[in-house]
Amino acid sequence: MQIISITLKNIKPHKDKEFNFVNGINVLSGSNGAGKSTIFEAIGYALFGVNASDFVGNIDRFITIGAKKGEVTVTFITDEGETYRVSRTVGAGSKWLLYKEAAENFEVEEHAGASETESRIKELLGLNSGRSLSDQFKLVIGPFQNDFLGPFIIRSATKRQEAFDEILGIDAWRKTYKGTSGMLSAVKNKIEVIRTEIEGKQEQVAVLPERKKELKELQASLETEQKVFKENQKKLTDTDKELSNLDKQEKDANKLKSDIALLESRIRDGRVKITDQEKRAKESEKALGLMEKSRPGKDAFEKADAKLKTLRTQEKERREIEKNINELEKQSESLKQKIKHETREVEKAEKQFLDEEAKLKKEQKELVPDKKVKETGALLPVLKKEEKKLNLSKGSLKGKLDGLNEGKEKLSEGVCPYFKEQCRNIVGKTPTDVFTVKIQEINNQNDLIEKRLETLAGEIKEAERAVKEIDAVKVKSESVKKQLTALTKKLEDNNKRKSEIDKIIKQQEEAEKKTRAKKAEFEKYSKLDNEITAAEKLKTENQSARDAFFTNEKEAKDLENRQESLKKMVKLMEELKQSLTLNQKTYEKLEKEYNPKQHAEVRVIKEKLVEETAAVKQKIESLNKDKLRLEDEIKKMELIKKDIKDKLAVKKKYEEKEELVKFLRSRIFNNVSARLSERFREEISLRADIIYRSIAETDEELLWGDKYQIVLKDMEDGSIRERTDDQLSGGQIMSAVVALRLALLQTIGARVAFFDEPTSNLDAARRANLAHAFRAIDVGREEVTEHWYDQLFLISHDVTFTEITDQIISIE
Repeated sequence: MQIISITLKNIKPHKDKEFNFVNGINVLSGSNGAGKSTIFEAIGYALFGVNASDFVGNIDRFITIGAKKGEVTVTFITDEGETYRVSRTVGAGSKWLLYKEAAENFEVEEHAGASETESRIKELLGLNSGRSLSDQFKLVIGPFQNDFLGPFIIRSATKRQEAFDEILGIDAWRKTYKGTSGMLSAVKNKIEVIRTEIEGKQEQVAVLPERKKELKELQASLETEQKVFKENQKKLTDTDKELSNLDKQEKDANKLKSDIALLESRIRDGRVKITDQEKRAKESEKALGLMEKSRPGKDAFEKADAKLKTLRTQEKERREIEKNINELEKQSESLKQKIKHETREVEKAEKQFLDEEAKLKKEQKELVPDKKVKETGALLPVLKKEEKKLNLSKGSLKGKLDGLNEGKEKLSEGVCPYFKEQCRNIVGKTPTDVFTVKIQEINNQNDLIEKRLETLAGEIKEAERAVKEIDAVKVKSESVKKQLTALTKKLEDNNKRKSEIDKIIKQQEEAEKKTRAKKAEFEKYSKLDNEITAAEKLKTENQSARDAFFTNEKEAKDLENRQESLKKMVKLMEELKQSLTLNQKTYEKLEKEYNPKQHAEVRVIKEKLVEETAAVKQKIESLNKDKLRLEDEIKKMELIKKDIKDKLAVKKKYEEKEELVKFLRSRIFNNVSARLSERFREEISLRADIIYRSIAETDEELLWGDKYQIVLKDMEDGSIRERTDDQLSGGQIMSAVVALRLALLQTIGARVAFFDEPTSNLDAARRANLAHAFRAIDVGREEVTEHWYDQLFLISHDVTFTEITDQIISIE
């Protein structure tokens, strides 16, 4: 896979920046505090889901000061060649979204939440192990700057082992062994609990036969009482039927009596209402006469009112015309003043611009750099290149000189510089000095380079001064050119302003023309005030007639309704009288058929039957409750018997599980973690040793020993020597950690890696070797290792890395 670019908005020092990356090695350079490490952190945050609080104590410190929200967007290509974009915001309501490129656009993929988004990204990056993306980044792929040595230098062997078991994903076996201890105890406790429960339940079911006998006797008593209850129910039904007929007769008689009283009351009220309605009808007839008498005056009032409304509209139009005349006169006068002012300003500006243009053109002709200065400045790139080449040669000569001096020293002791043992060819003889001539030659070459570098320094200084002088002339010339361009624009704007004056003159003439037209229109309304006065007078004269018309109109219009209501009242009165006569006859007949004494006797019989039936019913209910209680107890006991059987089976299964857990803990979980650790350490040691030898240029062998301890093996006085931890220098530890981290990355299958200042505690030679090792891995040189990553990101101030990088990104 390949990370194409990252965009940061309001992330620490980066307010709105985008950085593009290439396949291979990308080196980030810049001053301290420029935000180099922030780019690594942002990639970890957006692409690998690392919490922002892991980088900074307070998440607000991950956002640019003064901003409320931040956002990181990373675009990458998968191994299948598909392009994706992942974005993650920082702040309240943070969102983590994944987009896929389709038809040159990015469409968001729908995911249920952050966990589903992370699973999809793991699949795309080929990091689909059981460990979270965040842990893979923090532990191996991109450890933080202060955590680079991390678990490699933990003093406690147990804690170091736990840390690396977690990184390699094999800690589960050890944790399982510890965890199953609690499981075994839980199984034993469960077996004991089940045994206790079984004993308690066996005591509960001991009385089951006694309860079954009691239930049988109770069922016999219940059957006897139910027969008595059915007989009483039949008698009660017959009595209810007779009593219902008598109740109906009594109710019908009472209803008729009430209906007769109500009809008599309604007839009395009806006579009063008929008298009132006759009076209201006569009042409507009188109002109709008065309304017709005042109609002519009302019509004259409405005609005058309509005319007055028309005149008021004309009055409004007249005021509007008068207002327009005043506005047009003001506009005309304002335009006259504007024409005078604009004409004066345009002429003044034109003269000023022409004088300034002549002055700038004269200054432009004088800005020409000296020919000799141009030739001197052109030599600067050539001199710089020669200086860089000489510095590289000087470094190479120093390495050779150090090797020759070391060989001379070893040879003087009779020790072979290659095999590290006493040289048999010179044992007992005086050593011949084979290094002095070569050392002198290198010193001579170095002196020549030093002299040339001294001369070059003066030439470069002179060339840089010439370049600055040329640049100053260019800057001044460009400034004059910009001023001339701006001046031309001002002249054009002034000419446009000049052409606008003619438009203003036309606007002024048009305003005067409109003023004359409006004044002519105003003359049409000369008689309007007299017409308004006449209409108002006519309206006042007919006001009383109009008021009288509307005062009587409502009552006069209601005449027909009042007469119709009177007819309905008279008809209803006749119907009420007929209903009264019919009800009186029916009541007399019903009074003869109904017997109150018989009604009372039947009520007493029913009450006695109800009491007897209720007593029997209550006894049956009591027996039923006892029956249900006994049935429930028996049912529960039967269930308890079944539960005892089930618990015995469960107890047996738990006993089988107890044996299985004991077997797994003693035979499997206690051994697998150690074996996996040994296998991983062997594989990683093989890869790391090759890389370490390339970095350190030594015959030392790098091993990852027991408990993940860094071990260096070499020969000393013909014996194998092993050194660990405190016996190693800072450069040896750093070289070993870099080699082991590179091997770890290859083991977990990561195709991208991040190294933040990996050259700490390394001397110049080791830094150069580390740089060439990175390049060797990148191109897949077999003597170092195969090519396993697509991209490597480095933060370093060391110029050595500029020679091996595919891209240098300067952070400002």
